[in-house]
Amino acid sequence: MGRMPWGVYLWPGLPQLWVYGAWQHLAASVAFAMLLNLAILSTFLWSELLSPGARNLAWLAVFAVWVFSALFSLRRGHRPQDEPSTPNDRFREAQDHYLRGEWFEAERLLVGQLHHNPRDVDSRLMLATLLRHRSRFDEAVRHLDRLQRLEGSEKWSLEIQREWDLLAENRQSETDAAEPEPAEAAAREVVPPADVAA
Repeated sequence: MGRMPWGVYLWPGLPQLWVYGAWQHLAASVAFAMLLNLAILSTFLWSELLSPGARNLAWLAVFAVWVFSALFSLRRGHRPQDEPSTPNDRFREAQDHYLRGEWFEAERLLVGQLHHNPRDVDSRLMLATLLRHRSRFDEAVRHLDRLQRLEGSEKWSLEIQREWDLLAENRQSETDAAEPEPAEAAAREVVPPADVAA
C-alpha cells in the first residue's frame, strides 16, 4: 500500500478510510466536507444563508472537528508503514495455534485480525474452517458467505467450495445422528398397556 502522505491527516476520516476502507469513515469525510462547504458558503458567497451567530458556530464546529480528528488520527497512528508485518505476524501466530489444535487462541487472533481488516480473505477462510471444526456451522456459513463476496477470494475458490461441501456433509451427519434408525425408533416406540379385563 505504500506510505500514506501527511496531507491525508488533514481531512477528518480520510486516514481511517485510506487504511481500512470502511463506509463509516467515508461518511465522516463527507459530513466534514458538507460542514466546511456550509461555513464557506455562508461566509463568502451567501451571507443571508445563516445568521452571524450560526455562521460563527459553523466555523467553530469545523475547527473543533478538524482538531479532534487530526489528534485522534495521529494518536492512533493509522499509518500502515508503522507496523508492516503485524497483520502477517498475527495470521501466522493464529495459524500455529490452529495447527496445534488450540482453537480458542486461534479464533481470538483471527477475530482480532478481522476486526482490524474485515477484508482479510486468508483470515476469514481460516476462521470459517475453524468454526466448522468446532461444529459452529451457522457462524461458518456466515463467514463463507461473506468471504465469497470479498475481492481477492477467487484465489481460494477451490478451498471455499471444499468448505461448503464439508459443511453440508457435517450438517447432514449431525442430522442423521440426531434421527434414530427406523429399527431403533420402533423399539423405542411406547406401546400402550393392553386393556386388562375386569
